Amino acid sequence: MRNWWILTLVLVACERPFVETSEPLLQVIEPDLSQVLTTQIITLRVQSTHFRPVEGVTLNGVAMNPSPLGPGYWEISLGLRLGINPFFLTANDQDGVSRMDTTYAIYLPHSISSEAPSLPQPRGGHSVVRLRDGSLMVSGGTFERGGTAQGESFLLRRDSQQFTLMEQPMITPRTGHTAILLPDRRVLIAGGSRVDEPTRVSDLVETVELFDPTATVPAFTEIPVNGQPIRRMHHSAIIRESSGALILDLMGGFGDVRYGSDPQLGVRQDMRSFQIESQELVALNTEASAPLLFEPVSQHTVTQTKSDSYILLGSQFRNSMIVNANMNIRYPRASGLSFSPLVQFITPRTAHSTAALFAGLYGIFGGTNESNEIPLTIGIFHEPTERFFTLTPSRRMVARYDHTAISAGLRSVLIVGGFSANGTAITTSEYLRISFQ
Repeated sequence: MRNWWILTLVLVACERPFVETSEPLLQVIEPDLSQVLTTQIITLRVQSTHFRPVEGVTLNGVAMNPSPLGPGYWEISLGLRLGINPFFLTANDQDGVSRMDTTYAIYLPHSISSEAPSLPQPRGGHSVVRLRDGSLMVSGGTFERGGTAQGESFLLRRDSQQFTLMEQPMITPRTGHTAILLPDRRVLIAGGSRVDEPTRVSDLVETVELFDPTATVPAFTEIPVNGQPIRRMHHSAIIRESSGALILDLMGGFGDVRYGSDPQLGVRQDMRSFQIESQELVALNTEASAPLLFEPVSQHTVTQTKSDSYILLGSQFRNSMIVNANMNIRYPRASGLSFSPLVQFITPRTAHSTAALFAGLYGIFGGTNESNEIPLTIGIFHEPTERFFTLTPSRRMVARYDHTAISAGLRSVLIVGGFSANGTAITTSEYLRISFQ
């Protein structure tokens, strides 16, 4: 019989028992790890199910205990450390088949304090920048949603608890602009609008101003833009060095999306770049030639995470749809620029503020959601794992949007101004402080 040996092998193989090698399932039952934890000692409960009995589950190599919840449930009490806590879970069935999962918990004991320096006048749509001496400068904005832009600036000195009105106003009142500190200690102010809700391209401010706090008489001066002008508000700005030159990148925002003889207002998707000279900006590209973000985006935030990396955070709400515009922006030396997408917020929002907390953690405050409501929770983003969490504040915070937030010392954030739900601007400020436990 030809090929008898093949038949023998097949018969032998058929006699071997069929072994299902699928892995056990693992699920965290409690606590809800998408929520930031504020209690240091927790009981972690997981469920592990399989068609064969699960013999045990380990957490970070330590055996968990069978839970009173019943078969397939396991638990362990543990203490959390401040910030991110990785949980490496392994479930093993009776035949040695295992399942390994990694999840994370964030522990952030904190306090919310309204004993913070308030603005002398209500403001929304303003900018905030930290000067080289540690002072905070708040500029522009409006008294109310849809209102006329203001030109005043306020200064909070490093050792003061009160904002004071600066003697010199901006040359052109504006709202929805950006203010960014240059290496030579000057502040560059770009973009914005003369009214909070522009209806014409001519409402947008094309001029750029510099503020020099080191001058004998600190004052704002206007500098020209050489090339296609800046026509946007509610955008974001990055300052970077490239081949010895200082570059300003402006991203997204609401502004002129057409240019030319027939301008049109809309949400922009481009990244315009300008070289910063001593007394002018030189455009390096145009609206038509600029790199494009993944989505048109406005009223978003851009926050530096590393020397060459930034996170852009913001949702857009279009035609009853939630559009995720979150992304990484990197400037690797080899390619010059790269974008990569990030997951959506747990609570989508726009017109929010973002500030660094510590150790790769960033807080996302206020804003509005798809229903034009102001979220009362704080979003927490962990940059190394690219995960979002939700923090329920220890006390109710002021509901606000189009405000600012800025790091204010070790593990502390100062939230300033903004609009309330009825569209009136706010004077009050708040601190979020992470406890040193």
